[in-house]
Amino acid sequence: MKITHTLSALALGSLLTMAMPASADYATGIAAYEAGDYQQALLAFEVDANNGHARAQERLGNMYRTGQGTRPDPVVAIKWLTLAYTNGLRSTLPTLETLRESITEAQLVEGEQMALSWLEDANRIVFADDDTDALYDAQGF
Repeated sequence: MKITHTLSALALGSLLTMAMPASADYATGIAAYEAGDYQQALLAFEVDANNGHARAQERLGNMYRTGQGTRPDPVVAIKWLTLAYTNGLRSTLPTLETLRESITEAQLVEGEQMALSWLEDANRIVFADDDTDALYDAQGF
């Protein structure tokens, strides 16, 4: 199954990113969403989604999918829902599969490439903070 292979490859990359705890931005986003202030919710979820918060990634993806607080954008929705999936929220799979069936192959590739690029950038930040040279030196490499 193509979706499983693609998501498995992305999941491998996400193992290197750090899980982020719930934050004030996510709570602010929930409050704004429940009050119907979708633009404010979108902004709040985006902060945490960019920090690797899986629930924020899921919410953001669904907001882009349905056009709440923004214009509908299935490519960006694929990006965020894929990241939420690779970040452990397997419950996003049915939504991802439905969305994938409703867009072109080019849109799908673009969304997945955006997710992969996000993961690569997140991994560069994580590794930039690590002293990997010391790790290899300690192992005798």
